[in-house]
Amino acid sequence: MDKSTGQTDATLPVLRRISVSAVMGALITGDQLDASELMKRTGLSRPTVLTVCDELLRRGWITEGFASSGLPRSGRPSRRFSLAAAAGYVLGIDLGATKLQMCLSDLSGTVVAESSERWRDEHVGAPERLRIARQRTHELLASSGVGSWQVMAAGMAVPAPVGPDGHATALESYLPGLSALDLRLGLRPDFDWPLTVDNDANLAVLAERWQGAARGVENVVALLSGERLGAGIFLGGQIVRGGGSAGEMKFLRFVEGVGNTDAIGGMCRELGAIAAADILDGEGPLSTANSELIRLCGGVPAAVDAEMVIRAARNGDEAALEVLEVVTARTARVIAVVATLLDPQLVVLSGGPAGAGDILIPLIDEKLGGLDSAHPRLAASTLTDQAPLRGAVRVALDHAFASVLV
Repeated sequence: MDKSTGQTDATLPVLRRISVSAVMGALITGDQLDASELMKRTGLSRPTVLTVCDELLRRGWITEGFASSGLPRSGRPSRRFSLAAAAGYVLGIDLGATKLQMCLSDLSGTVVAESSERWRDEHVGAPERLRIARQRTHELLASSGVGSWQVMAAGMAVPAPVGPDGHATALESYLPGLSALDLRLGLRPDFDWPLTVDNDANLAVLAERWQGAARGVENVVALLSGERLGAGIFLGGQIVRGGGSAGEMKFLRFVEGVGNTDAIGGMCRELGAIAAADILDGEGPLSTANSELIRLCGGVPAAVDAEMVIRAARNGDEAALEVLEVVTARTARVIAVVATLLDPQLVVLSGGPAGAGDILIPLIDEKLGGLDSAHPRLAASTLTDQAPLRGAVRVALDHAFASVLV
């Protein structure tokens, strides 16, 4: 034991892995940083930073350059370090309720290959979903020219709480077979990479803080707003998990004017279809001849989706605007409850409808202002429906960085 530090031989490898992970995590921005900048971002001492960097250089995980001001100066120029991005890769998977999204990323977080497809129906069983994910992984590797041996870790987002044993808490009627599986083994037997699995909302809020609308924000809620509402909660510098189900929104059935967990995307689709049917029946505010919504859906109410409602509303369609009035009023109530309970600095509207933030955020903000509640700053995700996927990439990178010298 080192009496000056209290460290035992057993703790030194752990501390070294923590230091390595911190340095790699600081370099993930893609910036070329010198020792002083790395000290500031990691909280490590200069000797520790330089020792870690020398080891990472020797192993090929980072590269080294030298600062040049263009002016004559004495002494050796400052050493600057950056990630060797192509030294390894990670896989991100979003095993969503309605579609599968996947991407292969290098160590800088840059996507080198990706794929997306809708499930044949929303009740596809979990074993089939995982089998398809494994098939698509083979295809991603082949298309990118990356060998499976180059992949260091994988991350997976699922639309349900996930316990430490790898099992999700999901209704059989919602996601058949999901709760029966240890999802950490979901890529086997094809791939034996370490797989980190988490709730999609938790991963979305990590992604928003990493690459999205919440960079630098210490108290933020990411509100998934596609088919069903879910919240990723990041307070005081860490994810709030509770017993594993923090951020689940089932309590909304007790909230007046809300009643369930239906989200913006699903409500726009359902109410938009009703509005289109009313127009065709002559009961709506517009005739079929001048309805943008009817034009977009081809006169088939069942074909209406959220994107059509948003596009029609942008073009001034009265029926679509009425749908958005209802949906945004309800969403404002949800945010009011969340903000009153958690007091975040920022609420990020995440998921597919976030791409319509230009029309949704002002409407929600106006309605939130009319409620007697906390009123956080609102923002639309810049990652749209890829926030959980990008969060899956980030946790895979974190695992990879922590295991670089193992």
